[in-house]
Amino acid sequence: MTNFYKELNISAFDAISIAQKIASGPMLFQTACTLIDHGILSILEKHQDGLTLQELAKESDLNEYALGVLMDMAASGQIVLVSDDEKYTLSKVGFFLLNDNMTQINLRFTQHICYEAMAKLDEALTTGKPSGLAHFDKSWETIYPHLSELPPKAKKAWFEWDHLYSQTAFKQAILKMKEEFDPKLIFDVGGNTGKFSIACCNLIEDAKVKILDLPCQIELAKANIKEHGLEDRIEFLGLNILDDNELPQGADIWWMSQFIDCFSEDRVLHILGGIYKAIKDDAHVCILEPIADRQKFEAASYSINAGSLYFTAIANGYSRFFSTKQLTSLIEKAGFKVDKIIDNLGISNSLFVCSKA
Repeated sequence: MTNFYKELNISAFDAISIAQKIASGPMLFQTACTLIDHGILSILEKHQDGLTLQELAKESDLNEYALGVLMDMAASGQIVLVSDDEKYTLSKVGFFLLNDNMTQINLRFTQHICYEAMAKLDEALTTGKPSGLAHFDKSWETIYPHLSELPPKAKKAWFEWDHLYSQTAFKQAILKMKEEFDPKLIFDVGGNTGKFSIACCNLIEDAKVKILDLPCQIELAKANIKEHGLEDRIEFLGLNILDDNELPQGADIWWMSQFIDCFSEDRVLHILGGIYKAIKDDAHVCILEPIADRQKFEAASYSINAGSLYFTAIANGYSRFFSTKQLTSLIEKAGFKVDKIIDNLGISNSLFVCSKA
């Protein structure tokens, strides 16, 4: 594992420069969003020789004043470059802001889910409640039962963010499970919209799946399953996994994808403990999670650590993305052992393959 944060070998001048950029970070973020939303970066991409403010104003819906303050900040943020004859061109940073799918999804998630709500981070940290969630509805206690009620842009941003990190790893993870275990029955715990279950049926021809999730989520999954014509291979069980349920038995694989990061440590232990009581002796628990200290690149670790603050301020007030040490400890406390960890699945996921200790 790589520790990206053990030391910082930069000068005091560079350090204070970074500190200044952090201090004005929200201004740069909003600048980037505005430039994208008004098509300014797209216009610059088409004019690689550059445009003056006057030329930009003729091609956009913003006047020269608006463009002037935006482009000055964009230049400071290295989103655009400015020539000596005051022509603006798109930089490499601007290109990726505009065209990189992962960057776009993270940007929209921050813009539509996190930005205003994150002003309540301090309150959330001190109260243990997702204070920022009041931005959407003051009566909501957690975000999960209300995902279908989010405003359209926020709902789109949330599901794209959630699916980006999990779904890019599904195929690799499923093929690993097929190769090692050839499972016939899989329990998809916290199945969300059914994307994993559908992928399982497509990649493991004789496997059947049962989705275990909140009743409101089950309804969303059922629509997707019906659309794919998989009603005969995918079953459903609506329940709250945090209740003292008698969980179903018989699965070869108990699957959880970006699920346990939605809960506090004591609740994760409760979930794993319930599975321990129901699981067959020769079955396995497979946990797919983005783990900050298992990343190849610092930018991925940065994004995962930022995601933990979303859980704090908005999602529920008490969960996070776990470190390797934290997740392993919880697995072992619940009576399981980690047989292996498979890294670099999809964009940033690791698969913890576990069995009864």
